[in-house]
Amino acid sequence: MNVRTGSGVVSASVLAMILAGAVSGAIIGLVLSRLLANQLVLAIVCAFVAAILALVVGNVILGRDAEFALPSGVALLNVVIASLIGGLAGHELSVDLREPPASPLIGTISGLLASILIASFVITVLTLSNRPSVRNE
Repeated sequence: MNVRTGSGVVSASVLAMILAGAVSGAIIGLVLSRLLANQLVLAIVCAFVAAILALVVGNVILGRDAEFALPSGVALLNVVIASLIGGLAGHELSVDLREPPASPLIGTISGLLASILIASFVITVLTLSNRPSVRNE
């Protein structure tokens, strides 16, 4: 299967990744609200699940030949970074919006931010992989 790189496909994949991240973050936040007492840990877990799901959705939509497959060390590092940044920022934003914040709100914002970071990673990798190479002759 070839990588489809039309602007419509890329836009659709980004939208699907962000929606999947926000919805999965809200669901995980709702499910884990009874199990995790610390809201900061809940935010990071929601962001991690959302980042993984967003990466999988991007891989499915853009094609299997894309260079951001799950076992890649670079992809794993970006998932960890997106989880930490998305979780911490999502927690702080949800505290600013509502005191005390609801667990689905924490999960939604954390998942949304993490999936935005992963979508930017996927677009960067896709753009760099489709760029023609320049040879020094």
